[in-house]
Amino acid sequence: MTVLIPSYSRGKENDEPIDIENVDGPAHSDNEQVEESRPVRKRKATVPFDEDTDMDTDELLEKEVKTKKKPAAKPRVPKVAKDPAAAKAPKKTSKKSARSAFSDDEDGGQSPANGILSKFKRVPKGIVPYVKPEDPLDFDPSYVYSLARQYPDNYWKHHAESKSGMINKISEDHPLELVESNIRDQAAITGMVLSPDGTMLATFCNLGSARIWSLEDYSLLKTLRDAKEEHIDEFYVGAFVPDQTLLLVGGKLKDRNNWSEADEDNNILPCSLKLFDILTGEVVCQLKGHTEELLCVKRVQFKGENYFLSGSQDGYLNKWHMESDWRSLKVMEQMEDGITCMAFTVSFVPNTGNKYFLAAADENLRLYDFEHATLLQTFENMYSSYCDCGKFIQPVDFPMPPPIPQEEPTIDVEEISESAIKKGKMKAEDVEPAARPQQYAYFISRGVELLDSEERMIAKDYNSCTLHKLVYPTTKGGKWYLTEVKKFQDEEYFSNAWLIKISSNGRYLMAPTCTGEVFIYNLKTGQVTGVLKDHDDVEVRDIIFHPTRPLLFTSGDDGQVKVYTYSKPDDISKALRDSEESQRRDSEAAALVSVASDLSAVSVKDEEEPIVDVVDEDLTE
Repeated sequence: MTVLIPSYSRGKENDEPIDIENVDGPAHSDNEQVEESRPVRKRKATVPFDEDTDMDTDELLEKEVKTKKKPAAKPRVPKVAKDPAAAKAPKKTSKKSARSAFSDDEDGGQSPANGILSKFKRVPKGIVPYVKPEDPLDFDPSYVYSLARQYPDNYWKHHAESKSGMINKISEDHPLELVESNIRDQAAITGMVLSPDGTMLATFCNLGSARIWSLEDYSLLKTLRDAKEEHIDEFYVGAFVPDQTLLLVGGKLKDRNNWSEADEDNNILPCSLKLFDILTGEVVCQLKGHTEELLCVKRVQFKGENYFLSGSQDGYLNKWHMESDWRSLKVMEQMEDGITCMAFTVSFVPNTGNKYFLAAADENLRLYDFEHATLLQTFENMYSSYCDCGKFIQPVDFPMPPPIPQEEPTIDVEEISESAIKKGKMKAEDVEPAARPQQYAYFISRGVELLDSEERMIAKDYNSCTLHKLVYPTTKGGKWYLTEVKKFQDEEYFSNAWLIKISSNGRYLMAPTCTGEVFIYNLKTGQVTGVLKDHDDVEVRDIIFHPTRPLLFTSGDDGQVKVYTYSKPDDISKALRDSEESQRRDSEAAALVSVASDLSAVSVKDEEEPIVDVVDEDLTE
C-alpha cells in the first residue's frame, strides 16, 4: 500500500530519498500475495530529514503528536493569487462525500461541483411564489377586447330605445292587433328566421319543407324541399347566409322503411344539415356529423372566417368551418366538453369578438370557447328538467354595460429617466395599469320543470323565465359569474314543454305557452303587461321581433304564423318614420365605410405604384 506522509518541516529543501517499503511489515517478493492476493507495490518516497535536530520524519511526527495542543496556523494566502476568485472566496469546511458510482471523478478527490451530475446537487432555496402556467383557455382581457375592437358585433343594435322602427311599447295605450296574412303550412311550424335585410321570413315545418315569405305583402316566394331524399324529412331550424342566396336547414331524418315501437315513430337516421340554393331550390351541400335531430343552428363569423354552429339531440355541438362563399365545408370540429348534452339554443357573448357563447343545454347553461371548441364553465340547475332557450339581450331600463375597453398604452421602461423612477419610489414596470370597468351582459332563459306524476300535467314549480347577468372576468385566467336579476312567473303561465323559444325587445319578455298564448312580461317590473291569444290551444313554438318594422311574429303547432302590429295609426306612423330614419343612418354609415375602404385601397396602391390622373378622377367622383 502506498502511504504519502506529509512533511512538517520547513527548514531545507534538499530531501533525501528513503525506502519505506518495509514500514508496514516485512518485505515480500514481487510474486507474493498478501491480504486476499492483493500485492504490495514497491515505491520510493522522498522524506525530508531535519539536519538541525538530526531527526528523521518519523521521529518528528511522533514528537509533534505528543506536544501538539492546537492545530497549526493556516498558511496565509499570497497577496497576488493566480486565481482571483479563489483568493476572495472563503474556504468552507465540510465532510468529504463518498464517491458516487456515477461520478466522473476518477480519483474521487474532485469536488462534486466539478462532476457531471453537479446539477443535481441540493441547494437551499428561498420560497418561490407559484406561477400558474399559461393556458390558452384562460380569459385574456387584452386579447378578447382586441378581438372585440377589430371585429365588432352588431348584437342588440336594434332595441326598444334605438328608434329603429321596431315595436317598443305594448300596453293599453299602445295595443297590438293582428295583421291579415296567410303564412301557414300543413303541419307544425317549429321555427322561423328573418333574412339579414329583414325583407323575408323563412318558416320550418315538420313535413320537411322550408317556406320563404315576402314581408311586403306576406306572399309565398319559395318552397324548399329535398326532392332527392328517399326518407322522411322534418325541418325545425335554419339560417340564412349574409347575401341571402342560401338557406341552411336542419331537423330530423326518419327511416321510411323501419318503425320504432319504443318511439312510436319511424326509426331515426343520421341527420345532416342541408344547404339550399334559394333560387334553384336544390341542395348544394350537406353537413354530415350529427346522428340525431338538429335542435339549433347559428351562422357566425370569427376572425373574418365563416362558420355554422349546430346543436343536436345526440348531445354534441358541431363547429362547421365554411368556405368564403358558404357553399362548401372546410372542416368540422366537435366541441370538447367531456359529456354529452342537448344544446337547444346558442347565443354569443357580446363584446368578445364571437370568441365565447352560452348554450342552453339540458338543465344547465354552459359557457364555451368557440375559438378552441371547448367547454369552459357550467352554470348548473337553472331548471329542474330542461333549460331549452337562452338569449343575450339589452334591457333598456337597466344599467347599460360599459363600452369595450380601449387598448392600454404601452410604457417603454427604457425611455423613463432614472430620476423619474426614483421620485416615484418604484420601478416603472411595477406601476399597475388602470383598472378596467367591469364588463357584463344580460341574458334571458326559460325552462321546463319536472312533473309531480305521470298522470298530472302540473309542474312542481310554476313555469318561469329568468333574467341573468353574466359578469366577465377582470383578470387573466379569471372566472365568469352568472347571477339572477329577476324571475318572471304567473299562476296562469303554463309552458312545460321543450322546444319553445322566448324573445325580447329590451323592454318586454315574450313567453309562449303550451295553450296557444303568449305572455308579455315587463322586464323592469316583472309584471304581466298583456297576453296574446290567437293560436289554437297548442304549443306556440317561436316568436320574433322585427328589428326595423313594427311587426311581431309567432308560430305554433297549429301550422300558422301570426303577425302583429300596432292597432293605432299614430303608433304605426311614428314607427315607420323611425324605420326610415334608421335606414338612412345605416346607409350613410355604410357609405362612409365604403369610402374608407376605397381610400385604404388607394393608399396601399399608392405605396406600390406612382399616382396617375385616373386615380385622382375616381376619387373626385
